[in-house]
Amino acid sequence: MKNKNILQALPLFLGGALLFWSCQSERPSNYKGSTKSKLSLDSFFNTEIEKLSKLNPTVEKTVIKDAEQEVKSLKISNWKNELSGFISADITKDADPTLYDFQEIDCKMLYKAKDKHLAIQYLSVEHNLKGNIKEVVIERKTDNSLYSSKEKLIYVVDSIYEIEKNQDILVLGDSHYKIIGKLK
Repeated sequence: MKNKNILQALPLFLGGALLFWSCQSERPSNYKGSTKSKLSLDSFFNTEIEKLSKLNPTVEKTVIKDAEQEVKSLKISNWKNELSGFISADITKDADPTLYDFQEIDCKMLYKAKDKHLAIQYLSVEHNLKGNIKEVVIERKTDNSLYSSKEKLIYVVDSIYEIEKNQDILVLGDSHYKIIGKLK
């Protein structure tokens, strides 16, 4: 009876091991192979900008500012401007191992700031088994005597992008906004 259970569990175990190994052995197409640099997000986003500019998809764009919300279907005329926050958050080329902990877990590359004062606190890049990037998540913060903000950026290839920001400006107070762009 025990041998039968082991034989039934063996394919599940081997399948899981193969999936884990395949995510670990494949690298994104812009993988550079050094310990400091696993990929270049600005190259990835510049390629996405070119692709989206050529495709010119309709975007259902939702803008939420505090309690107000507006939804429009539109064409984005300047994708470089629209995705500039993602490009400016690229730490992948210069991810100093003394500043960031780097891990690869399954099909994700994770960068976590060791210092709470760094602007980019978290970066996650998920790729598929072929090594193509599927999703990018960035958490950024700014904190000084006049202004503090927390920002979360999410980009899912060929699907959606989100930018959510909470900020507190000394004279103006708290505000929250969120932009959601769904590609149609």
